[in-house]
Amino acid sequence: MHRRVRGLLAVLVIGGIVLAGGGHGWAEQAGPPPDPWPLPTVAEDAPGRPLLATVGAVVGSIFYIPFKALGICPGMALAAGVHYAATLGKDTPVDDYLLRAGCTGTHVITPGMVQGREEFRGSGLR
Repeated sequence: MHRRVRGLLAVLVIGGIVLAGGGHGWAEQAGPPPDPWPLPTVAEDAPGRPLLATVGAVVGSIFYIPFKALGICPGMALAAGVHYAATLGKDTPVDDYLLRAGCTGTHVITPGMVQGREEFRGSGLR
């Protein structure tokens, strides 16, 4: 029995020490936690950066141009046509909106877009 009381007392003392020593006092302010993954710093004129941006733009355009020209634009044109037929042509602003959303905007990705200096517009609604 005496051994059990000592064990329980030891657990309570250790638990109290852990809980009391782990936090900030009531008057202390906790600072922001450090960023676990800080962004790398790259010089704007780093050698090879324009070349990498150009390669990224070409590879991105290889995938994006067919997607935009063969998927998005025809799909939105089809949606506009179905809407036009369903409303009997009485709601043409919506049809115009659908066509503009799918068929305008960025068609070719540029190196400036890859570097974040130009805006990528997936649709022409902005």
